[in-house]
Amino acid sequence: MNPNEIKTDLSSGFSVALVALPLSIGIALASGAPASAGLMAAIIGGILGSWLGGAHVTINGPAAGLIVIVLDATMELGFKGMLGAAVVAGVLQTLMGAFKLGRKGSLFPASVVHGMMAAIGIIIIAKQTHILIGHVPIAKNPIMLLAEIPLAFRDFKPLVLVVGVLTLILLIIWNQIQHPVLKKIPAPLLGVIFGAICGAFLGLESSALLNIPSDLRQWIIFPDFTHMQTFLGWKAAVTLAIVGSLETVLSATAMDKIDPLKRKTDLDRDLLSKGLCNIVSGSLGGLPMIAEIVRSSANISYGGKTWKSNFFHGIVILVAVIFLPSALNLIPLSALAAILVMIGWRLGSPKHFKHALEIGRDNLVGFVVTMIVTLGVDLLVGIFCGVLSQYLVEIFLGTRFKNTFKSTYHLTSTEDKHRFEVQGTLIFSNFLSLKEVIMKFATEKQELTLDLTQCDYIDHSVMEQIDEIRGFCQHQGTPFTLIISPNQHPMGQSTLSARKKAS
Repeated sequence: MNPNEIKTDLSSGFSVALVALPLSIGIALASGAPASAGLMAAIIGGILGSWLGGAHVTINGPAAGLIVIVLDATMELGFKGMLGAAVVAGVLQTLMGAFKLGRKGSLFPASVVHGMMAAIGIIIIAKQTHILIGHVPIAKNPIMLLAEIPLAFRDFKPLVLVVGVLTLILLIIWNQIQHPVLKKIPAPLLGVIFGAICGAFLGLESSALLNIPSDLRQWIIFPDFTHMQTFLGWKAAVTLAIVGSLETVLSATAMDKIDPLKRKTDLDRDLLSKGLCNIVSGSLGGLPMIAEIVRSSANISYGGKTWKSNFFHGIVILVAVIFLPSALNLIPLSALAAILVMIGWRLGSPKHFKHALEIGRDNLVGFVVTMIVTLGVDLLVGIFCGVLSQYLVEIFLGTRFKNTFKSTYHLTSTEDKHRFEVQGTLIFSNFLSLKEVIMKFATEKQELTLDLTQCDYIDHSVMEQIDEIRGFCQHQGTPFTLIISPNQHPMGQSTLSARKKAS
């Protein structure tokens, strides 16, 4: 073991734990679960997940992206019933990893993923705003919850509102600070400390504060599998498995892009490890977990180099809950709600709508349909409708039915050079097979040329993946040439323009 590597991973793991501790608690409460469920998931994801996973710098734990699913499952099945669904979801994820389905995550169009996350962000804001001002809402539907916010100010708790609003203002200001030293202080940690000080000064009632049992034996809650004989039980399990797996794959892929050492995550092994961790977590009363992108990004920024930073982060949280339970119970619930409102704003910010429009009208359709149906009906239905609408858009723009899942290309190879000439259209559902062939040659460091001049249309998801291939080849030292003519596909031209601006 490299001593310097262990030192940086220990330092990074400690810093990430300071971010993960308040987030895990807040996410658990927003999911309708005990605070201990979020902490248990973070501990198991860190200690067990680090040993099993196929990633290098990602951090495991409960995530804002699963709040909506877990909350709905808890309301329909009860907390123990949700745990049963989470265990079954873990089994499904384990099977996905065993059957090498991790890399298939790219079959989901980027527009649908972004629309799903935007909807989740709006739902988090709709629910947490009521907690921030100390109001118990009547509505359950996200749209109605948003509409009820103005009415909530007629019946609120003034001290709770003051703590929540002051914490929210601090977080907003803190996010604007660019000082390199101050930016190292985790905003969630700052928020809960500030909130605790405000709560103590104002004399908040104990009912407005966190309540975590100091006896860890009270944390253990066993799952109830009786609901797995019903449609609602399987719906919760399948939704958790699909969305959790998708978010894990996307987070791991995103972290690979910013990993200083440019390593590639074994997506299948990582998915399998999340499944096993979710089985253990759900069996003991913990929330389902994913490879979480906020904590993983923080890990890289703090200098984390290997999976050991994930392990150390889990150990630090375990030590904190053993020795500091009374300190955790000083945290106001409204301060945690303020942190979650900020997370929801990042996910559902209007800039995501603007970005979707800049990319192209084709991308906007899947984004809007996924978001609206998720808000109005259900997350799983929203994903299905988003994928279907995006597929229909691709058909309208010229994709032939026979090319839906298989791209048309001609490969010319010599001893150390390979040229791919693609015809027709390249869309989210037909690029994977071609990508796997390209990546195989890329790992052999043989010169690659991708000629797309005969393509009629290229969607945004494919352009993102081509950028990933380009970056991988550059790191591998593999010569890569992309030949493209945007004038042949006007919708693709807007995609290319957006990608050029981003780069």
